[in-house]
Amino acid sequence: MSPLKVLVLDTVHGAAAICEGYLAKGCEVTAVDVYHITPEAELGRLASLGVRIAPKAPAEHFDIVTMPCHCPDAFIGEATYERRMFYSESVRDLITDRRFRIEVTGVKGKTSTCYLLAHILSACGKKVFLHTSRGQGEYKDGKHFISALKSIAPPSLLCLPEGDYDVMVCEISLGGSGKADISCITNLVEDYGIAKNTRRARDGKKDILSDGTNIVLASEEDIWKPYGKPLRLMRPHIRPAGMAVLGTPYPLKVTYLGREYDVTLRGDYLSMQYTEAMDMALEVCEAMELPAEPVLAALADFRGVPGRGEVKVEDGVLKILDRNPGISHMSVEFLLSRLKPLGVLKNAVLLVDPVSKKVCDKMDKGLISDVASKYGVSMEILDNGEIKPEYIEGKKTVIHLVKEGYQ
Repeated sequence: MSPLKVLVLDTVHGAAAICEGYLAKGCEVTAVDVYHITPEAELGRLASLGVRIAPKAPAEHFDIVTMPCHCPDAFIGEATYERRMFYSESVRDLITDRRFRIEVTGVKGKTSTCYLLAHILSACGKKVFLHTSRGQGEYKDGKHFISALKSIAPPSLLCLPEGDYDVMVCEISLGGSGKADISCITNLVEDYGIAKNTRRARDGKKDILSDGTNIVLASEEDIWKPYGKPLRLMRPHIRPAGMAVLGTPYPLKVTYLGREYDVTLRGDYLSMQYTEAMDMALEVCEAMELPAEPVLAALADFRGVPGRGEVKVEDGVLKILDRNPGISHMSVEFLLSRLKPLGVLKNAVLLVDPVSKKVCDKMDKGLISDVASKYGVSMEILDNGEIKPEYIEGKKTVIHLVKEGYQ
């Protein structure tokens, strides 16, 4: 029997793991650098393993064509095939890791949810590996020990390091393996276009859904139900128990495993920005039947994601720093809507640093400017990260957004 012929399109977003996986199964693999940005050394390495590197999709017949969900079909060119797959589907076919795994995708709140889960699970005595757009490594004693910076594209699940971890917490950009023990979709606040608007975000995100535990927002049940997978519907666990005042502890009422508890969050980060992520993390903990005491203690002790919503006051100026690959008009709207009731937007400036480290989604500066204007906040786009003195002179609040991360 002849080996399967596999065409792998897009050698940027984790294709190496896909290629190596199919080679290990005895397939004939052809890879195409459709964006022409893969380093020659990496293409050479793949070639040395037995991958045929082609400048474009050959006009041949393949058993499988696989590509990222955001990759347009136009790159298939004159190739024909028996089956067209997205990378998530290939990961489902190739993954062999049997360690307990939680996969998290969605439009907003993925990294925050993953950090909260890692923090809580670690506090519950679990040995936790955390993989997010900030990097990957063990999470213990309230800290993420980042050992590598890796993509969060679905093929990253094929490259998780060895170790006797109790739980692997993995952020995934579009989709997932479809084989996680617990799969989470944080939200679909915008069903944005991908693949040159030939597909939508949901077309990628849906691939995380498995035959096991899939947690989605109760308000989004109608979006995910048509895909035929079992759904666990998440409803809010948290409600405010007092006024939110920036820089002071934030009191909450938290419902967990059918009982209500008083929990006070720390005041040295934008805790009110994390409540949706906390809801999702608590739903996961309920699904795992974790005891309330360490779960709620960890929630109260959480310090936020490093660089995400950090708050400090210098020389009477309130400074908020947020490093995030997902900075967009939606995330800015969310942040400013949370800050407005706190009375800190009067005489405020929004500094946007568009530095990008392998971040796929681009910012629409016009839309962000419109949001800033809506809230009466001035805005400056930084050049090479430089904050000029005139940008912040006389301002009482400086909101510094840095678009960076590894997707």
